[in-house]
Amino acid sequence: MTDKTRWLGLGPWHEDNESELIDWTAQPQYKGLVKGDYYHAELRYSGRWGDPGHKGELDVVFDDDGKIAFAEFNETTMGNYYVRHFQNVSKRRTEFQFFQDFHDKRRSVAYGRVLANGFKYVEDQILEKQDLDADYDLLTGASFSMKNMIGLKDDVSAQRKDSNHKKQRYYGYTEDYGYGINGWLQVVVEDGKIVRCFYDEIFADHTKDIVYDDLKQFYRQSKYFSTTYEDPFPSGWDRHAWLVCFKDQSDAINKKVCETQDMFDITGLPCVEGPDMGVVWDKPHKDDVALVSNSDATARSVTRPRSPVWNNYLRLAKIVHDEMVKDGAVK
Repeated sequence: MTDKTRWLGLGPWHEDNESELIDWTAQPQYKGLVKGDYYHAELRYSGRWGDPGHKGELDVVFDDDGKIAFAEFNETTMGNYYVRHFQNVSKRRTEFQFFQDFHDKRRSVAYGRVLANGFKYVEDQILEKQDLDADYDLLTGASFSMKNMIGLKDDVSAQRKDSNHKKQRYYGYTEDYGYGINGWLQVVVEDGKIVRCFYDEIFADHTKDIVYDDLKQFYRQSKYFSTTYEDPFPSGWDRHAWLVCFKDQSDAINKKVCETQDMFDITGLPCVEGPDMGVVWDKPHKDDVALVSNSDATARSVTRPRSPVWNNYLRLAKIVHDEMVKDGAVK
């Protein structure tokens, strides 16, 4: 089957050169369920020519015993970043890490790491020391970004000590679907109401762990943040089966849940109706399946199937919602 994604033309950092890359991980920091008090801090830096600059962020969750259970840094590039493709792009789970490995090859090889490694190095220390007020080492050759972002830990520490700071509760759940994709649902509750319901699917760190061949090229990326991810043609289709971007689906469920406070009502969202294909990417493409006729370029006459995203989301939503109800965080 023709590889239809090469037309995106991302450049050498998107070629099949996994064996030549520095190692880093795109996986969630925890497995299973994490819950606790949630804090978020962010700042802008390196602004120029009218743009406020890169956005650095830090999420921290303290569990019910007061221990730091989750701490994650991320960065979004400035709106006038010098490479147009990577303007306003989240760095952690996108092609940016591949671009950095390729473009900054001399520096990357010298220090043996990309930005994600610098994030993880500090995060591991936070989880080990359990003290945001402690001093933390940065990796040798750490980027200018991490040097700016390290101060976010002090902002979170100040929030936690401030009795007037608005309290928020975090519920996160990850699940390995077993075929090279990990689901991740993060829900934030404030005053008994859901204020964020973010669902993402993250590809394995290595192509060998991704079963479906057309998806291997997206290793170490998330469906939401990847700038090039597109669902492959599922069995029986000679075109995109859903005509909707994963990011739009995720944004739609977040918006609806925050408005309705119902995590399970997905009526009216894109690609909910139609035949349920079940798990789609757990097996290689079947080339012997009869293809949908391509006589109608827009396939308006064809009943489009239900997106597999919804079954995955609802599975995780039930686990998270049950825990929230048990805690009395929501009714």
